[in-house]
Amino acid sequence: SQFNALIPNAPAQNRTAMEANKRAVADELGKMLALVQEARRRGLDQDPNYKAKMMLAQDDALAQSAVQAIAATTKPTDADLKAYYDAHAAEFKQTKVRHILIGDNESQGSPSTRTTAAALAKAKDVDAKLKAGADFAATAKAESDDPGSKDQGGELGEITPGQTVPEFEKAMDALPVGQVSDPVHTQFGYHIIEVESRTTLPFEQAKAGIGQQLTSKAVSDAIDKIAANAHVNISAGFFGPPKPPAPGTPHR
Repeated sequence: SQFNALIPNAPAQNRTAMEANKRAVADELGKMLALVQEARRRGLDQDPNYKAKMMLAQDDALAQSAVQAIAATTKPTDADLKAYYDAHAAEFKQTKVRHILIGDNESQGSPSTRTTAAALAKAKDVDAKLKAGADFAATAKAESDDPGSKDQGGELGEITPGQTVPEFEKAMDALPVGQVSDPVHTQFGYHIIEVESRTTLPFEQAKAGIGQQLTSKAVSDAIDKIAANAHVNISAGFFGPPKPPAPGTPHR
């Protein structure tokens, strides 16, 4: 029964492997228990450093149990999820987009030896060909420096707000569907962008993420309230005075 209690309480990413290799887990457990026995024989369980670690581990486990209990009682209702979805429609817009990237020797992660000026000149040339009717997918396969999308004709799939760097997102949002952008510079080089469609993520697909977000905020707020009610006192003489909040940070 003690062994069977180990697996459900192990880290989630380890459980399947532990279940499939119980004998090996038992072997390692046996070695650990033998070391525990030896440590006690040597009196190491009375060491102040050991006691401090155990106190911290026990308190951390208990605090995590409290967090789990709080989360279990703060789950948002379907009405809460739908109200958030309706009030934050812009967060759920999706833009299907493809691009061609022309890198330079200053671009992040780029192996290109082009100067910035040479990259811009090439980007303008590619852009002109596209606007004259060249096939976007074929051009991307031939010219793009983005290894993750060039073989798919530059396809990036459905992009949601915050997934790309600000310069790319701003240009993408301003671009009419079906139109090719002028070269857009970001830390990765020059992008030529085409928006293929704009849609909104359906509520049923968005609700799981909304639930996690609302639950996380509710738990965070509850922890802040518990800490405030506990009147935690931190010694200014030992730790120094509290730092003023950063600009734009609300006071609690």
